[in-house]
Amino acid sequence: MPLMTVTEYARHRNISHQAVSKAIDAGRIKKERNGKIDSDKADTSWALRTDPVRSMNNARGHTPAVPLRSDPPRGGSGFPPQHEPEPALGFSEKVALRIAMQRLRKETAQADTAEIERDKLRDSLLSKAVVDEHIASFSQMVRDHVMAQPDRLAAALAAVDDAKVAHRILKTDGDGMLRKLSKAVASAGL
Repeated sequence: MPLMTVTEYARHRNISHQAVSKAIDAGRIKKERNGKIDSDKADTSWALRTDPVRSMNNARGHTPAVPLRSDPPRGGSGFPPQHEPEPALGFSEKVALRIAMQRLRKETAQADTAEIERDKLRDSLLSKAVVDEHIASFSQMVRDHVMAQPDRLAAALAAVDDAKVAHRILKTDGDGMLRKLSKAVASAGL
């Protein structure tokens, strides 16, 4: 439980004293009654309440692991120059890194799920113009069948005097129309 001033704690975390002051003002870490910071409590609180990606990018002396230039330096191999190894991460940095990795995995999974859903919808939804065209075509088919029904069935119905036979003739004609309509819908890919 080492107690530290703001400046000492900033040096301990390898950040600016302004960053520590902002964290105190935002309530991410707290000072003790004597005005000093308990580094153990503050490290834990910092890891839980601070965005790890932001804090790692803002750390003093942070250099990206991959060079920002896409072209290799002249005469170089294209690999970044060898630097001294990064210092070992402390407990709070490890916790922050784990949290960042978990967030990244979660967000990646959510993005993958959204992409799959989008692809499903893209394949299953038709444009309004296509739907209107199919509706007009199917409606015309039904209309033509109904309008031609009296001419087509009049002679057959006039020749029968049994209601069951007349019913069968009408039902057969209706079933034929429904089969024709079903085939048209299937061939349209709907």
